[in-house]
Amino acid sequence: MRGEDLRDYLELRRHACNPWEIVRFRKTKRPDRALRVDWRDGRPPLHVPGAGLQFHVFHRIFLRDEYRLGRHAGRRWRCVLDLGANAGFFTARIAPSADRVVAYEPVAEHFELLARNVKDFAHVTAVHAGVAGRRREIRVDPGTGTHVADGGGGEAARAVPLAAVFREHAIDVCDLLKIDVEGMEYEILYGADADVLARIERIYGEYHAVRSGSREACIDALESYLRAHGFAIERVAHRRKAGHGMFFAERSAPRDPGARRARRSA
Repeated sequence: MRGEDLRDYLELRRHACNPWEIVRFRKTKRPDRALRVDWRDGRPPLHVPGAGLQFHVFHRIFLRDEYRLGRHAGRRWRCVLDLGANAGFFTARIAPSADRVVAYEPVAEHFELLARNVKDFAHVTAVHAGVAGRRREIRVDPGTGTHVADGGGGEAARAVPLAAVFREHAIDVCDLLKIDVEGMEYEILYGADADVLARIERIYGEYHAVRSGSREACIDALESYLRAHGFAIERVAHRRKAGHGMFFAERSAPRDPGARRARRSA
């Protein structure tokens, strides 16, 4: 057994009932087969298809913990918003420790997997839509979820701005906004007004190098923007992809919910 396989097996053994089956699935997975992950803590099973990038996403979230949820062990999340939920792996991981999760996914095939993986969590709301800077139709590559420029094909999906998400789901405070939207993070966050951003405590997500022609569509500009709205930022660059990586934004000072409510009611 390779060192990586052994490390993954030992980590999975702490949480999953079938750790060796999971490790073997990575090595022998076939497009016509799916993996069912059963958990020791009794949470609903997770279904991971052999086709596409789904196992890679599962591996990053559950074994590599790229969103650093392990650092918040024992925490109770009031409301979590998952943008670019894919097959629901992040939502399924955080749901047992959250009072409420709202997950958005625009790709139809991914949304079907998301709905299946979260159907037994009564406090999870799955929405078949994307999020953008404004309400409009977007086009996405059904294989990767990457945004496709107008006229470039792809799968059509409706998209709503972040303010509409907060309004439609009556979100007053979002403890954690997870965002993995393949380059749309800039449009989404720049399109959010100050009141919406003031309701967010943390933003953990991926950043991407995009060819938009805009100087704002880069992590340097996004970091400056979020700092101006009261967040402290840490970024972790991808080891092989220039302009790609993870960013972790957290409120640099305690939020005053009373003052914010007063501003909203004024």
